[in-house]
Amino acid sequence: MLFFKKEKKRVLVVDDEQSIVDITCEFLQDDGYETCSARNTRGAMAEMEKNPVHAMLLDINLAGEDGLAFLAEFKKKYPSVPVVILTGAGYDDEMMQSALKNGASGYVSKDTDLGNLVVAVKRVLR
Repeated sequence: MLFFKKEKKRVLVVDDEQSIVDITCEFLQDDGYETCSARNTRGAMAEMEKNPVHAMLLDINLAGEDGLAFLAEFKKKYPSVPVVILTGAGYDDEMMQSALKNGASGYVSKDTDLGNLVVAVKRVLR
């Protein structure tokens, strides 16, 4: 009987706060995901061109950049890659609706339990 090694799902974490990137990547890796990261939108696009991912976690408030505008641009180029929005602003219905309208597949607050983050990633990768 042949057994095939199951491909690890690769998740790109885009956040301008290195501590958030580190803990998020570590938590996802502990749950069996392969991770990569970028600190800005240019880095995120470069990472996708170098080695595409199965999903992306995107901070909506990147320093000096509009996360929603980047989301719309990203989805035009990579429509099949699900994007979960991360926000430090807590739950904001208007922001969530804008994110979903621009192509987001999910929306998670940074102050939530990291288990909820993994659940959101699992949900979009089904």
